[in-house]
Amino acid sequence: MSNMMRKLWKDDCGALIAMEFLFVATILVIGIIVGLSAVRSAINDELTELANAILALSQGYIISGQSGCCAQTDGSQAIDTPSLIVGPVCTPPFAPSVIDVIPCQ
Repeated sequence: MSNMMRKLWKDDCGALIAMEFLFVATILVIGIIVGLSAVRSAINDELTELANAILALSQGYIISGQSGCCAQTDGSQAIDTPSLIVGPVCTPPFAPSVIDVIPCQ
């Protein structure tokens, strides 16, 4: 048993492969973080466009009045003025730290 433990202790054949896996995993994690940041920005833009499209729907109406037989009723009217939703606004941190190297766009 102790002979097998010595052989295992001296064996370093898999060390290089483990380091390569570590580098690949690190690159993948950094790529995923950058990709998710781009997805976040795209979702914010799409939701802003959707909100503007919903606000552009006119909810105004006009009901004309009725008249006849010496009587009349007034109509009704409501006018909807759509507005725009501004996009997300980036605000810099109150106390910037060393890791805040990416400027807010």
